[in-house]
Amino acid sequence: MYKRMKLGAVVRIPPDQMGAPLPEAVELALRNKYEARVDKTLGAMVAILGVEHVGEGRILAGDGAIYYDVIFHAIVYKPEMQEIIEGEVVEIVKFGAFLSVGPFDGLLHVSQITNEYISYDEKNARLVSKESNKSLVEGDKVRARIIAVSLNEKDPRDSKIGLTMRQTGLGKLEWLEGARKSEHGVEK
Repeated sequence: MYKRMKLGAVVRIPPDQMGAPLPEAVELALRNKYEARVDKTLGAMVAILGVEHVGEGRILAGDGAIYYDVIFHAIVYKPEMQEIIEGEVVEIVKFGAFLSVGPFDGLLHVSQITNEYISYDEKNARLVSKESNKSLVEGDKVRARIIAVSLNEKDPRDSKIGLTMRQTGLGKLEWLEGARKSEHGVEK
């Protein structure tokens, strides 16, 4: 879930940035320190929106930089357990599909796509269900539920998000639209 947050931090303004206007130097320091970083409690820091307050600066002995207490606004993304997401299939592999989930990729394992048996069609790079012949290919839009989250602060690319589409109201958006139309007696 994306959230706009008001956060506090201490930023270090190095000597080479002291000629710049203070708000610009602080925002640059915040961007360098926090953007594209993952924190287990906050999630992924997507963007620094701006600085609300800059406190008094402090100089530490032996360091030519100035340290400021700041309050700033940021956009963060933290995948929440049981959250319903809509995403795009970015890769199909033998064991499932990877979906774009905010700044992360989540795994939709073959066992979590439908209640039917799913096979991998390597020639066409797609996953196909046995009975209904439903298929999933790169670029498809789907609705899924997050069932597992493991964020890795040290290597964000190693973060893992598990997904399922085996519940009512979840699946490829085309499947859901077809089911809705047939439920209301509307033919394609």
